[in-house]
Amino acid sequence: MVNKISIEDKVLFNKLGNLINNNFSNLFNLESIINLDYDYLLGYYENNLLVGFVHFSKMYETVDIVNIVVDESMRNKGIATKLLEEMLSSFDDVTNIMLEVNENNISAINFYKKNNFYIINKRNNYYGRDAALIMKRDV
Repeated sequence: MVNKISIEDKVLFNKLGNLINNNFSNLFNLESIINLDYDYLLGYYENNLLVGFVHFSKMYETVDIVNIVVDESMRNKGIATKLLEEMLSSFDDVTNIMLEVNENNISAINFYKKNNFYIINKRNNYYGRDAALIMKRDV
């Protein structure tokens, strides 16, 4: 089930975040994100436990995905797709979705391509030596 993330989810939010960045809790403060006007957090819950989330911002007609992560034991079950669908259904004025992904994160790139994202640009050395692929989906 998909719901908004609350402060009670902080421990699991940070645990999931650490799957994508060991410094996650220092980079992304849950309380701050919840209080921002243009940032949103949707979580996927299994047995009332947070097992995945999408963090995104919306500015006018564009949604920028900041992070999307699913617990490793829950992957390949359609959870990330459900989070994307719920994100899209939250707004009726979105015309495109943007994101950046490490060029070596092949599973994420394949996931985004499967969900109608395409590469529009590349930022060399964005993640240290790795490039970031900028991907877009028209809605």
